Amino acid sequence: LDHVVLLLPYQDILHPPSWLTDHFVISEGGRHADGKTENRLVLFEDGTYLELIAFIDDDPQHREGHWWDKPFGVVDYALTTSDPSFGELSGIIARLSNTDTGVSYDTPRDGGRKKPDGQELKWRVTFPTGTDRGSVPFFCHDVTPRNRRVPVPERSHPSGVVGMAGILVEV
Repeated sequence: LDHVVLLLPYQDILHPPSWLTDHFVISEGGRHADGKTENRLVLFEDGTYLELIAFIDDDPQHREGHWWDKPFGVVDYALTTSDPSFGELSGIIARLSNTDTGVSYDTPRDGGRKKPDGQELKWRVTFPTGTDRGSVPFFCHDVTPRNRRVPVPERSHPSGVVGMAGILVEV
């Protein structure tokens, strides 16, 4: 597991509510390269994180046609790997084509964001096709060093949580 994406109102990104701050240390995120979304992060010691994301200014034009144009709440989740060649998904796509699920994956596309300190982060994401977003994982492959995107938390969370053991998807 890499991270879970939680869509919030934009004001909750700018000024996180107490139901978050009473339990978690919230780290700076930044604006995504598409200029439509901004995030903050809840980083865990095990290397997973909760991405708190919002459409900038809750602008309906930013939502229109976006894969996370959904009601507020958990909207997606990502897996990752330390294998730098993992973006070559021909084997996975071939195996999926032998199933009757209709699920496959696009080729990886570039993504990124700029941190508040100006540091540029880059990654490649591989999104599923043939299904609703959030019903199966997408993949996030780091281009810049992972510890820039997911730094080790500087202090522990008030709740004592240290990570996410997994995710349960009910069908």
